[in-house]
Amino acid sequence: MTQINSKGLLRYIPGSSSILVQENSNQPLEGFSKNIRDSIKENAESAKNEVEKGHNFLHWVLTRVYEATEDDAADAIVDGANDLGIDAYLPVDFSENKIRLFQSKYGTSHSMEAIAKFKEDVKRLLKSDVTSMRPELAHLVTKIRDKNLKVECCYVTDQEVEYENEKYFEVIDIEEIIQRLWSRIKKPAAGKKSAIKLEKMLGHENTILGILKLRELTDFISKNRDYVFESNIRQWMQFKTTVNKGIRETLQNVPDKFFYYNNGITIVVSNFEEIGNNSILLHAPQIVNGAQTSNSIVDRAKRTHNLDGSITVTIIRADDEEDQNNITKYRNSQNSVRGKDLVSLMDFHKSIKSQLQNSGYFYEIQAGSFDSKTKSQQSEFQGDMIYNKYLPDNHKKVIVAKDAIQALVAGIEQRPTESYSSPAQFLPRGSKYDDVFNEKLEDEYRLLLYPYLVKEFAKNTLKYGKKGGHKTKRYATLFFVAVYFRILHKNILETKGDYKSDITKLEPIFRSFKLNSRILKLADTVVTKFLEDTVVDDEMEIANTKHNFFSHHVWNDAMLRVIDKKIIQEEDEIESIKKLISNLA
Repeated sequence: MTQINSKGLLRYIPGSSSILVQENSNQPLEGFSKNIRDSIKENAESAKNEVEKGHNFLHWVLTRVYEATEDDAADAIVDGANDLGIDAYLPVDFSENKIRLFQSKYGTSHSMEAIAKFKEDVKRLLKSDVTSMRPELAHLVTKIRDKNLKVECCYVTDQEVEYENEKYFEVIDIEEIIQRLWSRIKKPAAGKKSAIKLEKMLGHENTILGILKLRELTDFISKNRDYVFESNIRQWMQFKTTVNKGIRETLQNVPDKFFYYNNGITIVVSNFEEIGNNSILLHAPQIVNGAQTSNSIVDRAKRTHNLDGSITVTIIRADDEEDQNNITKYRNSQNSVRGKDLVSLMDFHKSIKSQLQNSGYFYEIQAGSFDSKTKSQQSEFQGDMIYNKYLPDNHKKVIVAKDAIQALVAGIEQRPTESYSSPAQFLPRGSKYDDVFNEKLEDEYRLLLYPYLVKEFAKNTLKYGKKGGHKTKRYATLFFVAVYFRILHKNILETKGDYKSDITKLEPIFRSFKLNSRILKLADTVVTKFLEDTVVDDEMEIANTKHNFFSHHVWNDAMLRVIDKKIIQEEDEIESIKKLISNLA
């Protein structure tokens, strides 16, 4: 693992040895890499034959690595009879001044000879008579010649390859695929460029100070919303804070005063270019301070055609990640930066976000980031057909980082009282954050997803929590999560050590909803009998309130003995479930 220095953001987060903030490391985390490999294998191996496996792999690469749409990827693939060694090409609309030709090899079909053959096939293709080609290949070669397109050759494989890339020929192996996808989630603005026009400007070293019309800011955000807020440690909180309410009122009532009342925004870029007439071309722009201001302006612009006013903007060139993180921290002062919002700066959680997105869920590591997406973007998150059964029908397929961490601590860490009484302890800056999120924790999305699903099932189906109406179970949701995992690991899987090491064994259980519902209902039976026990009544009386009982008493030695006693009473059901699990593929 890459050594982390003690500078920058690490000064402000306990446990500088944590793998979760790797300021200058661009190495993918282990769980992220595994998730990418698993995703490729799952997509390819779902095919009926070897040819279809290769086709599925290529489609995966085109849509994930090269960001082609599903339709464009389908149109781009031309492999088959008489394909002349070309499996696909991008772009399909010839809108760029270049085109990429692909050859893909999945599994054992890859060889160094195949790479050499692809290079020769491309040379022959470009010299061949189009009248003897398949229509789509003839169309392709004609466009290359007519438009004088630059041709880039891309050989892609799921194997590891040692090859020195050339100017117009590159080999994209599994390691390169993982690295490119990791770089994209770590720095989503990389490679992006956008121009912005200032009313007035003043340059100072690596900084431009300017005055920006609110309408110009609205256009800039609308064009670049997908990535421009990704480094902001506090996404739009809508109008829940006093500051945001003030922004809204100023925009509504005295927009001409907005310039005087607001501190402005800060945009960090990797580079900027003056392109004339006070216009600046921004490279990899990120609004690191002013997300609330910016989104409030955009929201107001949707409601009025008369949005006058200006705002100050500071554009800072800082390509170094440590500098960017420090600028982000020090420039945020209007609203307090809470622990859960600092989660967004962690590589660990960026990896989890990417992995959960593969399963159809939006992992909200920045407050309000899902709400700031368009309805169309939100609708892309459909969840997983089986996992959705654990969730209420109206669930938006958004998993808030704070909620998932709280459930993980209660269930996997078996610390329900601490998770219930003070979840902030386990968030960045929290005193117990490094107890959980340290170098031993793999970035495995199921560690967060499964406890979250159990918690939601408890609330939605078993009626725990405030909406359930039960006088005691309303406080017992996280306790239920802890009991469920205790039964599953100690009594069913018979785990001897750390629950985290068994997380992969849980997948067939969670994907068998009918079976897992039985385990969940077993846990509910245990919890119900526990709450009816007179020993528990006495402990609850000592605690004085139910809230205090679940905050401090419910997981002490005496209560654990009662829990285990109630579990043993369900031995027949546990044995029956164990037999069913042993038959799972």
